[in-house]
Amino acid sequence: MAQLKVDGRNVCLDTLTSTLLATVPEAMFGHDVTLKVEKTQGWQDVTINGTVIDDTSFLFSQLSAESKWTVKATKADGTTLEATLQFTFLPIVQLLPSTAEGFSNEYQQAKFLFSNPDSATTDTLTARIKWRGGTTNTPNKHKRNYKVNFDEDQRFFGLRNDDKWMLDAGQPDVFRLRNRIAMDLWNKMARKPYYIEQEPKALNGVRGDVVELFLGDEWRGIYNLSEFIDRKQLKLKKIDSKTGEIHGCLYKGVSWSKVQMYDYFDTYDNTKDTFFGYEFKYPELGDDSDTVDWAPLVVANNFVNSSTDQEFQEHLDEYIDMPVLIDYHIFYNVVNAVDNTGKNMYWAIYDKTLTRRLTPTPWDLDATFGQRWGGKLVYEVDEGFYNSPEFRYDFELKLTLRMYRDNFNDYLGQLNERYRQLRQPGQPLHTDSIIAIVDGYYHAMKNSGAASREEAKWSGDDDVWNDVIDFDTEYVYICDWIRRRMQFIDETGLPMFYTKSYFDELTTQTPILTFNDSQAIYDLSGRLVTPNSSMKLKPGIYISSGKIIYVHSSYCK
Repeated sequence: MAQLKVDGRNVCLDTLTSTLLATVPEAMFGHDVTLKVEKTQGWQDVTINGTVIDDTSFLFSQLSAESKWTVKATKADGTTLEATLQFTFLPIVQLLPSTAEGFSNEYQQAKFLFSNPDSATTDTLTARIKWRGGTTNTPNKHKRNYKVNFDEDQRFFGLRNDDKWMLDAGQPDVFRLRNRIAMDLWNKMARKPYYIEQEPKALNGVRGDVVELFLGDEWRGIYNLSEFIDRKQLKLKKIDSKTGEIHGCLYKGVSWSKVQMYDYFDTYDNTKDTFFGYEFKYPELGDDSDTVDWAPLVVANNFVNSSTDQEFQEHLDEYIDMPVLIDYHIFYNVVNAVDNTGKNMYWAIYDKTLTRRLTPTPWDLDATFGQRWGGKLVYEVDEGFYNSPEFRYDFELKLTLRMYRDNFNDYLGQLNERYRQLRQPGQPLHTDSIIAIVDGYYHAMKNSGAASREEAKWSGDDDVWNDVIDFDTEYVYICDWIRRRMQFIDETGLPMFYTKSYFDELTTQTPILTFNDSQAIYDLSGRLVTPNSSMKLKPGIYISSGKIIYVHSSYCK
């Protein structure tokens, strides 16, 4: 627990480096600042740079992230402390688990201490907290993500008032905040969902901000304290509490099974909350309802797979929120979100009793802006690989592939016209606008001192495949990547790869490719693929021997 309070807020101790960290408003940096320093219960004989502190004010000269002061203190029981006091202007979160074992995959009661530099107190909140994530939550991981369920609704940074929040570690990302940056860009550029007039507060994305996290008495690094994509964020209609009738539905792609709409569904089970790579997120089975409803998702999927060309053209708007899909398609290409086609996507229906239209929402955007999915991949061969700003891959849902092929409703024209609108000066996809988002987070991390702490803490860790974390180098890389990426899209146009001649060439090709059993084949997420017993691959994009292999879906005649 804190030994001191500065300006009314707890000072947190990192016992591994004997560093005390206090947060103050950014406006104080670069100035001589007199702040009230208080001892917490049990501590006595406290000095800062030799000056005795007795709940009095202390002059911190030219306060900055680099400034250091020596603190010494003792307790009546003989406990002593000597540590270096430093300052940040980022909020500080301290998690105090209720057991000595710490957090795990199961919720446990804990305290969540939040020190906002713009508030003269530290809020002590109670919550149930556990680890969260898929690949980021395997047993050998170190910098964990946390899901926080507060006992009461809480509001941070003026965002939504809710009991569910997330602490995102940016675990595989050597810049830590690609997920936050990409989501900020999406929030700026995406059009509102089709039901916005009925629900003007609906948000088709999540917001958040940067904090520095302590786990007990250990500084754990830069985190993104973020909202969740859920029914409340999207303002979907609640289940009828009297009749149990389901209205709003929220589906999430959690694996690569059939979430790219490649196959026809011939069955589903409304007593299960997972189905061919999807997870039913609302209503939540067992909590909100005894059943779920996969029918709207299955019907839309089967419409894409089985409708005639005329049916597809005339009725697609009934199944898909097309303006948002177009924006998602553009967004996907701009940030090169290769881990976000089907998987790491949400599909939402506002009220299935009124419409079956699905609205897409992105999620988990670490593998963007030139970041390799999962860090270093076993088949990485050169700088021209999929993290390159000149990589020619596109948004490969069967839905969009079908639209590319015959340009239904001038989809390609709509796509490029919307892209050109968003590329204008002052618009979200102008190069300067994208880089401005990166700038804001980079300078916040650098000027607060959080970047240097993160580099010292996590460089060389297994989480980042023993890479060096260097924010200066990565900042230059990301900005250069954005400039090159936008120039490449400007010159290439959309779609990035698929053209009419490409589909014409497929008429003589076999849609399923066969490989020998000694050939190592990987999907775009870096996972070794095991083909079926006849050594055939499903439609998709793969990597083998440093080459990109396209396996095309059977609808390409």
